[in-house]
Amino acid sequence: MNIRRFVILCVDDEPTSLFVRSRVLEKAGYEVVPAKSATEALEMLQSHAVDLVLTDLLMPGLSGADLAREVKAQKPSLPVVLFSGVNEMPPEGSHADLFLSKLEGPALLCEKVAEVLHRFKKAAVTS
Repeated sequence: MNIRRFVILCVDDEPTSLFVRSRVLEKAGYEVVPAKSATEALEMLQSHAVDLVLTDLLMPGLSGADLAREVKAQKPSLPVVLFSGVNEMPPEGSHADLFLSKLEGPALLCEKVAEVLHRFKKAAVTS
């Protein structure tokens, strides 16, 4: 029996951060589609079925907040998690479903991602 893993679109303009975060998520059992910018992430959404978008907040060009707004405009039921080195969600991040500080560490990242996926999948089943 083939069990489908959740697919996370992981977005960060910093290659090392993108690599490390992708590996953390893969070790937690997720399939990861990496993107180096919000623009690349929007292109990936056209060709990949994803269950959640995890994006860095501060990126050149389109920010993570811009990406969250665009994702919600295109796919309102797709959860978006903003991830940043700042400690609280900025006002422009209101389109995201969750904000996480990078300071909280990988264990909390995986825990919170699982919670958001569970909440959105449960909502999809009951609606």
